[in-house]
Amino acid sequence: MQLYYTPRSHFSRKVRILMAALDLSAELLDVGNVADANELAFGPNPLMKVPTLVDGKVVVFDSDHICQYLVQKYDPLDQFGVLIRDVNVCNTRAILNSIMAAEVDLILAARSGIATEHHPRFDKVKLVIRHGLEWLENNAALFSTGPLSLSFHLVCMRDHLLLFGNMPTDLALPNLAARIHQLEDLPYISSTKPQ
Repeated sequence: MQLYYTPRSHFSRKVRILMAALDLSAELLDVGNVADANELAFGPNPLMKVPTLVDGKVVVFDSDHICQYLVQKYDPLDQFGVLIRDVNVCNTRAILNSIMAAEVDLILAARSGIATEHHPRFDKVKLVIRHGLEWLENNAALFSTGPLSLSFHLVCMRDHLLLFGNMPTDLALPNLAARIHQLEDLPYISSTKPQ
């Protein structure tokens, strides 16, 4: 298998954590700066995004889709709850993905030379991050105390926000912090933490 990714991508990290937890390996192909429009760097992904998984002749786009594919093929018991379709779990996953996508908007704008301060579009993006985090904090009971994929997703989001300085510093998130603390020392989580 091959995984097109970047070492700091939180979307890629979700896949890398699951693969490590399932003891699956893939050749990691770093696409470089995701703000670049180098089509060849992204392999077979026409959207020029990461991650993309290539498993033989099968090509899979999108982190959640990749995780579902891996579980259906290699973990039929779904030990990490990737395939759970409960509406509350799906809403939580949607919030996590939206916060992560909003942060990517900020990062790519800055890399492209676009000022994100005092700009209505990016002011809203920052509110999406804040409101999403508040929702997650108020619904932290949805995150299992055990190692399930939704919690993997939470750790990836939090670490990325901290890494790029996009975590609102005035926001107290004790419930989320407690959930994350229970997981961050697991080998497949700590070994994938971006530097």
